[in-house]
Amino acid sequence: MTRTRIVLILILGFGCFAGAPALGTDPSPEAQINSPTASDTDAAREILRAAFANRYEVNLTTQIELTVHSRSGQQRKRTLQAVTKVIDHRVHSLGRLTSPEHLRGMTVMMMEAEDRSHDAFIYMPSLDKVRRINSSQRGDAFFGSDVTYEDIEHQTVADYTFLKFTKETRDGEPVFRIHASPKRRLNYDRVIFTIAQTDGAILGAEYFKRDTDAPYRVLSAPRNHMIVSGGHVLPTRMKVENRIKGSHTEVTLYNLRTDEKIDDRIFSVRTLESRRDLPGKEKYPEDEPFEHTYP
Repeated sequence: MTRTRIVLILILGFGCFAGAPALGTDPSPEAQINSPTASDTDAAREILRAAFANRYEVNLTTQIELTVHSRSGQQRKRTLQAVTKVIDHRVHSLGRLTSPEHLRGMTVMMMEAEDRSHDAFIYMPSLDKVRRINSSQRGDAFFGSDVTYEDIEHQTVADYTFLKFTKETRDGEPVFRIHASPKRRLNYDRVIFTIAQTDGAILGAEYFKRDTDAPYRVLSAPRNHMIVSGGHVLPTRMKVENRIKGSHTEVTLYNLRTDEKIDDRIFSVRTLESRRDLPGKEKYPEDEPFEHTYP
């Protein structure tokens, strides 16, 4: 049993014994809390804390394919090698493009600081230079896709103010829908996270501009393309829609592993400048797909 599942069981059990409606037990299609009490907010916070820990707080290596679909129907593909490691409770990530050829070697490094800020750098092989990505660029497109740098940063409950949550069934699965607004000034005004009640997997997120009823960006991670590895439930396929641009990006993760040895020292500007090989490259070539799906 994963740590996330244990946390969710404890939350559900506490809801029953506290005399409040137990999350996930309301027979109605949707049970909504519009003005959450302190205990409601605490429950939502713990559900999201467990979901974020499951999704982000894991060491992994993988190959990623980004397929970008424009409004006109054109397709562009990007492939990259990615490495993530949790060092002193802070998430460090590297992503290096392997195709197309004219972008090959471009590398992004993101390191979470103790104060929850993020240091982000990008290496441009055509210029042989490393430059810092400032906070105003966090909402920019990641390698020309509909994914943003914010999407791949470590998310924590301290980043959000909780507004309300709902209980629903989606595609036959009971879920929590947690409504929140970011405390920092970001490209969106509020977000709704869809989280599985059974194991805390993040199944989707919808992002809204101020004073709008429809989301302008939607992230979805289908259940049938998830795996269990290292005690975490992780997506191997995702879809990111930008409804303002009329485009979407399909994200596919191949050869995802959580047992690879990762040296802390690779997360440095020196690694970017030296073009040092990343863990997992030798063992898992790009043409060897990872077929395992969630049971």
